[in-house]
Amino acid sequence: MSHRIYSLVLTATLLLIVLATTGSAFAAPPETLKELSEAVPDSVSLEGQVVYVDFWASWCVPCRSSFPWMKTLYDKYEKQGLEIIAVCVDKDHEAAARFLAENPAPFPVVFDSTGHLAELYELEAMPTSFLYNRSGELVSQHRGFRKEESDDLATGILELLAKEKPQ
Repeated sequence: MSHRIYSLVLTATLLLIVLATTGSAFAAPPETLKELSEAVPDSVSLEGQVVYVDFWASWCVPCRSSFPWMKTLYDKYEKQGLEIIAVCVDKDHEAAARFLAENPAPFPVVFDSTGHLAELYELEAMPTSFLYNRSGELVSQHRGFRKEESDDLATGILELLAKEKPQ
């Protein structure tokens, strides 16, 4: 066996060992809301809420469509226990401010200009969203935003809201 083929076989074997022992070659996003809770303003409580976390940036074209959709959901379901947290990954605060002026957010916006949360959530696309149940456990994640998928996203949120009524 040539040295190159041996090297490829060894690399593949090591990867299989990693997958077998960890379940994945990549770490998953946070399974709970602990880190995010520390980043939101004190006036916002995530406890007992269905939480939709959306990472966005001012340069993100699909984000321009997701913001009105999130606003509609928030306006309709906030009183039923929906909390939306929009996490801006822009380093340029002026660009983020212009985006928010054009796309006002009635829900909390967290600025992650250092990239700490983006790194923690291992973002690969913009926007990327994470849905947590009322116990603060990760239920699903979604990359990108397409209008044709928005009904499925809303259905997942509504199912959690209906299943777990606030006390």
